[in-house]
Amino acid sequence: MADLYCRGCGAKIQSTDPGQFGYVPEHLLGQDSVICQRCFRMIHYGRHELGAVKADQALQAIAQGLDWASGVVLVVDILDFESGLPPEFLRLLGDRELLLAVNKVDLLPAQTPLPEVEVWVRRRLKSLGLSRVDVRLVSALTGYGFPALADAVAELGGRVLFVGVTNVGKSSILERLLTMRIGGGQRKGIKPTVSPYPGTTVSVSQWQGSGLTFADSPGFVPQGRISDLVDAEWAVKIIPHRSLTSHLYPVSPGDLVLIEGLCVVECVEAGENGLLLGFTGSGVRWQKSSRKHLDKWKGKGPAFARWDERTVSLKAGEDLVVSGLGWVSARKAPFRLRLHVPAGVKHFIRPNLIGPKI
Repeated sequence: MADLYCRGCGAKIQSTDPGQFGYVPEHLLGQDSVICQRCFRMIHYGRHELGAVKADQALQAIAQGLDWASGVVLVVDILDFESGLPPEFLRLLGDRELLLAVNKVDLLPAQTPLPEVEVWVRRRLKSLGLSRVDVRLVSALTGYGFPALADAVAELGGRVLFVGVTNVGKSSILERLLTMRIGGGQRKGIKPTVSPYPGTTVSVSQWQGSGLTFADSPGFVPQGRISDLVDAEWAVKIIPHRSLTSHLYPVSPGDLVLIEGLCVVECVEAGENGLLLGFTGSGVRWQKSSRKHLDKWKGKGPAFARWDERTVSLKAGEDLVVSGLGWVSARKAPFRLRLHVPAGVKHFIRPNLIGPKI
């Protein structure tokens, strides 16, 4: 008997161990299309069971998918852009030509011109040494940009693989494409499992479109992203899913701008009239405090045992990004800052995404 695979997450179907991926009660195995118990419970009850797929399993599945694919769609989250392009993942993709789907543009402020965002994305790609990349801005939630994305996908050959780090929306993008003409208009029936939890997709799962085959892949697990260092419930709070919000603070030496329990930005030096603007698109928020309360704020939330301290310089018009969390942007003046983050969390400095560009 041929092996069966879950249509939702790609796990190999089995009926012997409910504690492993792909479990389906034996009496349900005769159905034409089947999803595993884990997917069923996530879809219908929002229950997250068994945790995320392991990083080495995801890596193996992605490598197999790349060997199969004629074209690759790389999905990134505009609100966590740099975290979606880790060097170790880009090395895995090699020198392939990529179609970059920049997801969640609906979460940007309404007054932010998307053509300006696309210019920013292309400049960031160039700075990362990525020249052979075709860019499409999209929203899997609203459908923005999908006609153009579908046209570009149609040019990738008969076997199209969707890749990206965890929780950037690969399965959501594929789900919407399947409802379009390119995907055969599959508006009913089983679809890729979409959930707010990281590591939902277990292995490569294939979907037949109109003249081509789509394949969803597990998310690559990047190093140093704060949303990967917390439990599933905290990850759901931290992963970008809301319209971007900002909080503007005049900051002087000794002041803190922070997200309690997750990140503290301490002002060491500030130029005249300097402002810090904190951005987040998740269920956590920036606030202001003073250095005497530093230990109190670090002990909130997930309560990490070890923290790193790093001194960074930020020019006016630059963002200090905390991987997997959010960022602060310097306005009107330069700053010297001391960044406090849980041990191992990465940070990036970049030209500002939101607001006038220098």
